[in-house]
Amino acid sequence: MEENQKKPAAFAKALAAGAVICALIGAFAWYSSKQAGNYSELQSRAESSSTEKTAAENAVPEEKSGAGASQRTSAPEEAATAATAAAVAEEVPIDFKKIWEDCPDVYAWICIPDTQIDYPVCQSPEGVDQDFYLSHRADGTEEFAGSIYSQNYNKKDFSDPNTVLYGHDMSNGSMFQNLHFYEDKEFFDENREVIIYLPDKVLRYRVFAAYNTSDEHILLKFDCFKDPKVFKQYLKDIIDGTYMFSGLIDEETKLTEDSRILTLSTCNAYDNQRFVVQCVLK
Repeated sequence: MEENQKKPAAFAKALAAGAVICALIGAFAWYSSKQAGNYSELQSRAESSSTEKTAAENAVPEEKSGAGASQRTSAPEEAATAATAAAVAEEVPIDFKKIWEDCPDVYAWICIPDTQIDYPVCQSPEGVDQDFYLSHRADGTEEFAGSIYSQNYNKKDFSDPNTVLYGHDMSNGSMFQNLHFYEDKEFFDENREVIIYLPDKVLRYRVFAAYNTSDEHILLKFDCFKDPKVFKQYLKDIIDGTYMFSGLIDEETKLTEDSRILTLSTCNAYDNQRFVVQCVLK
């Protein structure tokens, strides 16, 4: 009889232990989901002592060669590009040298006021999966929240007709989730600025469109807008709402083939769609 009594007690203990383990696993999953996309430590490092930095000090060291770094150094002919010409002459508040100690593929930093979007921007070097940073942090460690990143169809100086940045729509509000704030007209009307920090300059953009669209690869579909006429028609189609399933567009925005736009792309509720926020370099 005593042995039979011990069996239910042991079973109860096993159930209790299992419940504790499940609770711990659940707590870890919850904590991981909350911490995913957290770049507060890197943000602090990037901003520390940055007030003493000059553009020259932020320049990429010569030993950082190869495709992953070569585009960070401005070639003479790039000095005349629209992006360079429109760059705001102001101090860069990001210490890129500190970032590059652990995150060599970071080439820019994006900040959107009144949102949580305040992140480094990565791009994989040639020969590496161009969507590597879809599932990896800026330092290369694996994380499902990934990073904000571009593909090498775009140059790193934002001088292309259309530079596209990608980021996850995370349930904890991190990465590009806050782009969905622009679905609200009041927020759209009152929050138009997007800031890109580069090692040697600051680029300020004005939001002119936020809408749900197809998941077609924009750059490949239009051959990276190598033809100015194609780009001009694309801009016209945006303002006309050709690509918009639903969303908001400032139809008064003036765009030409010389405009330089930034497309911020994230997920929406549909597998075959994307939500994009588009802005033009001021």
